[in-house]
Amino acid sequence: MKKKVGVTLTDLAKELDLSIYTVSRAINGLSGVSDKTRAHVLETADSLGYIPNANARDLRRGVHRSVTLLTAGMSNPYYLDLISGIESVFQARGENLLIADMAVNGRYEESSEQELLQQVMENRPGGIISTLALSDVSRKRLHDWRVPVVFVDSVPGDAAEDFSYVTTDNVDASAKLGDHLAHHHFKRWLLVIYPSVWNSRYVREEGLKAAAQACGAQIEVLECGNDQGSAKMQIDRYLRGHKELPDVVIAGNNPILLGLMKAFSQRRLSIPQDMALVAFDDFTWSDLISPGITLVAEDSYGIGSKAADHLLTLIEGEQEVYQSGEGSAESSKPIHQTMRASLRIRESCGCPAHTS
Repeated sequence: MKKKVGVTLTDLAKELDLSIYTVSRAINGLSGVSDKTRAHVLETADSLGYIPNANARDLRRGVHRSVTLLTAGMSNPYYLDLISGIESVFQARGENLLIADMAVNGRYEESSEQELLQQVMENRPGGIISTLALSDVSRKRLHDWRVPVVFVDSVPGDAAEDFSYVTTDNVDASAKLGDHLAHHHFKRWLLVIYPSVWNSRYVREEGLKAAAQACGAQIEVLECGNDQGSAKMQIDRYLRGHKELPDVVIAGNNPILLGLMKAFSQRRLSIPQDMALVAFDDFTWSDLISPGITLVAEDSYGIGSKAADHLLTLIEGEQEVYQSGEGSAESSKPIHQTMRASLRIRESCGCPAHTS
C-alpha cells in the first residue's frame, strides 16, 4: 500500500494480513503479541503514515490525555502567563492542552458559549479549565456529564460548592489599590470595567467602591466591552460629555488599559500630569511604557499551574471511579483556592519612579 492520508486501523490490518485485534494490541503496547509481530506492525504503521485515534483509544481505556482551556478573549495578555503555568504542569505529565475561545475579541454571547461547549464535549476532553463562570445551563451540563472542571479568574456563582476554582484574591487586590489611591488624596475616581459576565468585575468594583467611601472619594463606573476598541469608544464618549477630568482612571484589565491609553494619547492628555492612570493585571512589557503604569499584578502563571495540578487530581479520581465501577465522593471533592496579588507602583499614579 502506498502512503496516503487518513490510513485507518482497518487499512493497516489488511496490509499486514492480520486481525484488527492483533494490530490494535501491537500498536497500543498490550500483551498477547510477539515482539517480532509488534515490531513489524509498528514499522509498517510508520511507513504508511498511520496516526492512532487517541480519543478512541483513551475512551476504551477509561483515561483521557487532553484537556480543554476555555478562554474568553485571547487578546488579553493575562492568558499568556496562565497558559504557560498550565503547560508547565501538563508537559511534565504528558497531557495535551487544547484552547477554545468563547469571546473572540472580547465579545461574549451565551448562545456561542453553548455551541462551543457542545463542540468541546463531542471531542470527549479529559477535563476543562474555564476562565468564565459559564451560564447556569452550561454548569449543569458539565455537572451532569461528570466532566472534571476547574474555574480560573471567575468563581462559578451559586454553584461554587460543586466545582473547583483557583482565582486571584480580588478583595485583597482591590483593597491594596484603593488604599494607594486614597494615599494620593484623589477625590474623583473613574473605573472603566468589563461586563459582569466576567464575574471578577463584581469583587473589583465593590472593593473599590468601599475604598472610595472610606476616604471620602467619589467613584463613577463606566462599563465597556472586554476589548480595547470598546474601551476607547466609551472613554471618548465620556470625555466629550464631561468638562472636568477625573483625578484617576482605573482600567479593569489589559485590553481596557490599551484602549484608554490610545484615547488619551490622541487627545494629548499627559499621565499623570492631567490625571492619574492605574490598572488591574500586569503584563510582560509593562516596564517598557513611559510613564510606567501602576498595576495590580496577578500571579496568572501560578494560577495556571495550580489549576492544572487540581484538574489532574480530579481527572485521576474520575478514572479510578470509571475503572473500578464504584463511586467515590472523596475523589471528586472540589478544591477552592485564592491567590494574593501584588501592587506594582510606578509613575502613572503620581509616584516617583521605582517606588515598588
